[in-house]
Amino acid sequence: MSDLKKHTAGAGGNGATSSIPDAADIEALWLDPALGDGIVNVTYHTVPVGKPLTFFRTVTDPAYRRRTEIYTHKPEDGAGGEETNYILAPAMRGRIPEAKPATLVTVVYRDGSPRIWPIKFPRDGEKDNEAWISARSAAKAGMERWVKLVWVRRAYQTRDSQPGYAPDPDFSKLPPFNELIRLGFGDHGIIRDTNHPIYRELFGMPTVSGNTDNTGDRGDL
Repeated sequence: MSDLKKHTAGAGGNGATSSIPDAADIEALWLDPALGDGIVNVTYHTVPVGKPLTFFRTVTDPAYRRRTEIYTHKPEDGAGGEETNYILAPAMRGRIPEAKPATLVTVVYRDGSPRIWPIKFPRDGEKDNEAWISARSAAKAGMERWVKLVWVRRAYQTRDSQPGYAPDPDFSKLPPFNELIRLGFGDHGIIRDTNHPIYRELFGMPTVSGNTDNTGDRGDL
């Protein structure tokens, strides 16, 4: 037994004798911890777009809310399904009368998962409405505390969470805003030109056969 204690196996237990390495030698074996472990690191594959459905916090960093123009496509009467939001690229702004100016606001749930909330504004010369005004007020309240949207008549009210519901969120773990937009809208969620199927549906245009990449009089996002 004394001989066994004196001889320690080398790498792979090949019988080579060596002294037990110190902690610094062991630490040198690992890659930079900032790279993550690949097991519990959060990776987002999709990001929901729409009003928050439960208690949320609004990301306070202004870089996580941007103004744009949004068209909200509503299912036909009786068809069911959810509303779908589309960003209008610069070349298409002003070409869909139903579209509205909007701020895309990033909110997070208690588990840290993000959501993009389009909050609309009136066009120049249009009258603001209670739903949009109250939505903006709710987003502002979410910067300070956990709140939930409650629809009352024609406007939103906020309901505060109870003490201990969740700690303040760590917004530093979020991907960059443009990456959230890419995951939330994808290429189809951006109307870049008149070949986009939603645009053609709105204006009763024939379907473009074989067009899947929306190339045409294309603008940048």
